[in-house]
Amino acid sequence: MAIFGRNKNDNAELIEQIVSELKKAQNNLGVTPMSSAAPYASTGTGAGGQGLIQTPGREATPLPRYGNAFGSQLGPSAPFIPAPLDPVFDDSGRALPRLYEYPVAWNLNLTTQNVPWTVLRALTDQCDIVHRCIELCISALVKMDWTFKVDEMVISEIMNEQNVSHAKAARIARDQYAEEINRLRLFWENPYPDLGRGWVEWLTEFLWQHYAFDGVPIYARYTIGKDILGFEIIDAPTIKVLLDNRGAVPTPPNPAYQQVLWGFPRGEYQATPEADGEFYAGPGDGEFLRDQLSYFVRNRRTWSPYGFSSVEEAVPAATLYLERQKWMNSEYATGTMPMTFMVTDSDEMDIRKLAEFERLFNDKLMGSATERHRVKVLPKGFHPQAMPTVDERYKADYDEFIIKRIGSVFGVSPSQLGVIPRSGLGGKGQSEGEMDQTETVSLKPMIGFITEVINSLCRRYLDADKNVTFSMQDSELVHNQLEQAKALQTSVNSGAKTLNDVRGELGLPLYEMPEADEPFMETPNGPIFLRGTLMINTSGETVEQKDETNGELLHVSDQESQGAQGESSQSESAQGQSPQGNQPQEPSNSSKEAHAELSAFNKFVKARATKGVWRDFNFNYINEDDAYELNQNAQAVIKGEGHTPPQAVQNAAKRALEWIADGKAGSGFTDVGRKRASDLARGASVSVTTIRRMKAYFDRHQSDKDSPKWNDPSPGKVAWDAWGGDAGYAWVKRIVGEEKAADPDPFYSSL
Repeated sequence: MAIFGRNKNDNAELIEQIVSELKKAQNNLGVTPMSSAAPYASTGTGAGGQGLIQTPGREATPLPRYGNAFGSQLGPSAPFIPAPLDPVFDDSGRALPRLYEYPVAWNLNLTTQNVPWTVLRALTDQCDIVHRCIELCISALVKMDWTFKVDEMVISEIMNEQNVSHAKAARIARDQYAEEINRLRLFWENPYPDLGRGWVEWLTEFLWQHYAFDGVPIYARYTIGKDILGFEIIDAPTIKVLLDNRGAVPTPPNPAYQQVLWGFPRGEYQATPEADGEFYAGPGDGEFLRDQLSYFVRNRRTWSPYGFSSVEEAVPAATLYLERQKWMNSEYATGTMPMTFMVTDSDEMDIRKLAEFERLFNDKLMGSATERHRVKVLPKGFHPQAMPTVDERYKADYDEFIIKRIGSVFGVSPSQLGVIPRSGLGGKGQSEGEMDQTETVSLKPMIGFITEVINSLCRRYLDADKNVTFSMQDSELVHNQLEQAKALQTSVNSGAKTLNDVRGELGLPLYEMPEADEPFMETPNGPIFLRGTLMINTSGETVEQKDETNGELLHVSDQESQGAQGESSQSESAQGQSPQGNQPQEPSNSSKEAHAELSAFNKFVKARATKGVWRDFNFNYINEDDAYELNQNAQAVIKGEGHTPPQAVQNAAKRALEWIADGKAGSGFTDVGRKRASDLARGASVSVTTIRRMKAYFDRHQSDKDSPKWNDPSPGKVAWDAWGGDAGYAWVKRIVGEEKAADPDPFYSSL
C-alpha cells in the first residue's frame, strides 16, 4: 500500500492527525447522554423538583461495520453510529430496545388518552344503543354457571400414571383438590369486602368497566391480620399507568400506577403480576402489602399501556347515530321546512302585510284539527303550493345500518337490538346462526379473558394452586340439551368416548362396572368393545379374537390354553419371580365360563408382558375380589413390583382371620380388611402400590396401640394384624423407606 512508501516524517504527521481526530471524538462523546460513567440515576433540581431524573451509563459500543457490507463505492453507506438513550450493558456496551416511541415526560402528562375518558363515559351512559349492547353482553355472561375445576393437564398426568380412564382420572383429581376448589368457590361467592353482595354484582361492575374503558384496575383489601378481605374495582379513568425508560410498566418497588383525583396524583401503587404483595414487602414487615394494584387489559397494544375498549371502537358509528337522533329531534321540534307555501301575485302585499297575514292564518289553524279541515277562502292572488316531501330522509334503513355497525362492535346480533330482516327466510335457522356468531365473536373471547383475570387474582392474592382453574360455561349457548344428548350418544356409540367419560362431563356419578371405562362400537348384534378383543403373541402378531358372547377364545383348544399358561409361567420365572406366588390362583367359581375366562386372562397377561404396559382385565364370570387380586398380582409381575410377605406377616394375618371368625373384629370391620388379611395369610404376592398403602395405614394407626384394651384383642388390634401386624409394619418400612411415606388411599380410609 502507498502508506508504507512514505518517509518517517510523513508517518509522524499522519499519526499526529489521527491522535488529533481521536481527541475530537472523545470530546464529542463527552456531551452525549451516555457519556457519564455513573451507574446510578442522579436527580436534578428543576421547577418543583418534578421528573428531573436522568439515568446515564457507560459509553455505548456500536456493532461492527465491515467494509464488505457497507464499504463499496456508490453503495448504501455505513449507518449512523447510534446514541442510546438508556443505560447499556457492561458486557456488550449496547442497550435494550425501547418498546415504542412514547411521548416525552409521559409520567408527567396526566391526560394521555386519545379519546377522553369523559367521552367514553358519556357514550356508555347516554347513547341508548351502546348502553343496550353492553347490557346484552353482560346478561349473557352473568347467567352462566361458574366453578373451579382441575386443569386438564393434571387429569392427563393421572391417566398416564395410574392407567385409568379420563372419567376416573377426573374423579381422582377432584377428590385430591376438593378442599382447594371449595375454598376458592366460597370466596368468590362474595368477592367484595362488604357483606351482602355477590358474584353477579361483582362481575357486572367488572364488565361495565371493561366494555367502557377496557382496562380494569382491581385493588385487594386486607384485614388487620393480613388476610384477603375482598377485591374492589377502581374506576379506570382515575388510574394513570406509568412507564419506565423502555416503555414498560415499572417493576417493584417502583410505582407502576398513580390515582389522579381532581387533576393531581393522590396515591401510587405497585404492579406484581407474578407474586403476592408480601414477596416485595421486604424482610417480613409487609411495607408494600397494601400498595398492590392489578390492572387488567384485554386489547393490549404495543404503542399504549391502555387498552382499546368496545365503546372506543364504536365512537365513529355512535357519533353518527347521535347526530342522526339530533337531526330527527330538530326536524320535529324546530324544523324550518313548512309543508305548504302561499304564492301571491298581488302588488299590494309588502313584507309587513305578508308577515301579518301569515301570523293570523297560522294562529287560526295551529292546534285545531277542526279549523284545518274547514274550507278557507284566500284573498285574491293567493295560490297554495304544497312542498314535496323527502321521504328517504325518514326511512329506517340508515338508522338500521348504524345500529348494525354499533352492534357488530360488541358482537350483538341485529335482532337483539330490534332490527328485523325484511328479506330471507329468517326464523329459527337465522336465530341459531346469529347465536353461533355471537358465541364465536363475543362470548368465548370474553370468557377466556374473565378466566385469566380470576386465575391471576387467585394465584397472586389467594395463594391458589395452579392446578386448579376457573371455569364458566353455558349449556344453552347454541345447542339445547336434546342436541347435546344426541352428540354424546354418537360419541359413545362410535367409541370416541366411554360411558364414564360422558357421565363425568354431565356431573353424574360414575359406573363401577369395568365396561363403563371401555370404548365400544354399537352394532346391530350389540356393542363390540375396542380393547381386549384381539390376542397378540410374543412376536407382536395378532393370533385370534376373543368371543365376547361367552368369554371364550375363538379357535383355542384346552391344550393351547394350557400351553399358553405354561409359557406365561416360564416367562414370569425368567423375570425372577416365584411361579407359585405370581401365577393367578384358581378362583372359587368352578363354572365352565370361569375356566375359559381364566384361560383368556393368561393369554392377556402374556400379551401385556410383551408390551410392558398393563391395564386391568375385564372379568365377567369371576367374582370381584378374585378379579381384583388377579389384576393386582399380574400388574406387579409385569412391572417387577411383586413382593412375597415374610412368614411372620403371614402368621399375623392368619391370627387376625381367627379373631375375625370369632367375631372380635367389631361391626366396623370392612370386607377390604378381610380380603387383605386373606391375601397376606396365603402368601400372595403384594405390589409396591399395596405396600405403600399398607405403610400409610400403619403410620396412621400406630397411636392406637396405646389403648389399654389393645391386647384383648380390641377391634384395632384385629385390624392391625389383618394388615400384617408389627412384622408387617417393619416389612413395609424396609421396602418403602422411612422417608417415603405414602399418601393414604381413600379406598382404605375407613379401616
